[in-house]
Amino acid sequence: MSGQIYLAIAYLAMISGLAIWTWTVLSRSNSLEGRIEALEQSIRHGEE
Repeated sequence: MSGQIYLAIAYLAMISGLAIWTWTVLSRSNSLEGRIEALEQSIRHGEE
C-alpha cells in the first residue's frame, strides 16, 4: 500500500473516530441534562 493511501485511510479513520466521540459526548450531555431537570423537579416538589 502506498504512503498516500495509508495516510488517506488514517485520516478518514481519525475523522470518523472524532465524529463518533462527539456524538457520544453530546448524547451523554443531553441525558445528564434530563436527569438534572428531573432531580430539580423532585426537589421542588418535595419542598411544597
